[in-house]
Amino acid sequence: MSQSRRQFVRSASGLTLAAAAASAAPLGDIPKRKLGKTGVDVTMIGLGGARVGNMTDENEAIRVIRHAREIGIRYFDNAAAGAYGVGQRRYGTAFGKDNKDLFYTTKTRNRSYTQSELDLTQSLAHYQRDYIDLYQVHNVINQEDIDFAFGPHGVMEMIEKAKKAGKVRFVGFTGHTNPHVLRKMMEMYDWDTILMPLSVTDGARKDFSFERMTLPAAVERNLGIQAMKTTGVGAIEGEGVSSIQEALRYVWSLPISTAILGCTSIEQLETDVKIAIASEKNKMTQSEREKVQAKWANADFAKLEPWKVDNSPQSLASTPRYLGA
Repeated sequence: MSQSRRQFVRSASGLTLAAAAASAAPLGDIPKRKLGKTGVDVTMIGLGGARVGNMTDENEAIRVIRHAREIGIRYFDNAAAGAYGVGQRRYGTAFGKDNKDLFYTTKTRNRSYTQSELDLTQSLAHYQRDYIDLYQVHNVINQEDIDFAFGPHGVMEMIEKAKKAGKVRFVGFTGHTNPHVLRKMMEMYDWDTILMPLSVTDGARKDFSFERMTLPAAVERNLGIQAMKTTGVGAIEGEGVSSIQEALRYVWSLPISTAILGCTSIEQLETDVKIAIASEKNKMTQSEREKVQAKWANADFAKLEPWKVDNSPQSLASTPRYLGA
C-alpha cells in the first residue's frame, strides 16, 4: 500500500465507510455473489496475483496471500506470465494441496495451441491442482487476436480439449483496451465469464466506456463479471476527486460478481475487505453513481486510463494505438 493510501485510510475523512464496515460485521465475513451462469458463489473481492508476484520479499508475499484466505477471501486470480507467474508459484507455496476451498483462476496471453498448453501445464503445477476453476484468454486487443485464438491450432482448440479432460471447469476472456473488441469476442463462444476495467473514471467517460458499452451485453448473457483496474492502478486516489472507499463502493454497486484487487500488505487487505462488507450493506444507488460520474466528467481520461485504445473502426483490425502515447 502506498504511503498516501495508508494516510488516507487512517484520516478522519476516510474513516466513515471503513468504520461502518468494522461495526457491521466481523473481519472476514465477506459477502458472496453468483459467478454468472456458472452458479458458483464467489467472494465479492478477489486477490490479484500480479502485486504479490512483484513483491521483493517472498516471505512477506506468502504471508499476505495466506492472510487473504484467513480473513475470508476465496477468489484467487492469476496468470501464467511475468509477475503473475511468480504469483502463481507463491499461491502454491502458500497453500500447497490444501486448496479445495479456493476458486483458482488463471489466464494465458498466448494464442497458439502449443504455447497456451504450456501455460496451462505450468499453472496446474504451480497451483498443485489437476484442474483450474477458471481459464481465461487474456488481454484480447483486436480482430487479429480473435482470429488467431479461434483459428487452426489456436488457444480455443486447446481449451476445448482441456475442458473435456477435466483440466478446466469454466472458460472466460479478458481485455482492457477496447470495449468494442470485447463485445465482438463475447459473440464468438459460449463464455462463462468476462474480466474488464470498471471504475469511476470508466463510468464517467461517455464516449469509450466498458460500463456503458460492454457491461450490459455481459449482463444479458449472464456472464460472471469480474472487475479490474477499479482504482485506476492507484491513479484515482491521487486525483483527489473520489476516495478509495467511494471508488470501490461505486464498482461494487455495478452488476459484477467480484472485483480483483491487488494487495501488498496485511493492512491493505483488511481495509479492502472492510470496504467490501460496508459496500454490500449500503449499495450505491444509480443516482449516487451519476453524481460520482459528474465529478469526473472533465477528467484527463487519456492520462488516467492509458490502457484504453482509440475507438476508431481501424482498432478492430489493427495493432492498437494507446491513448496518451
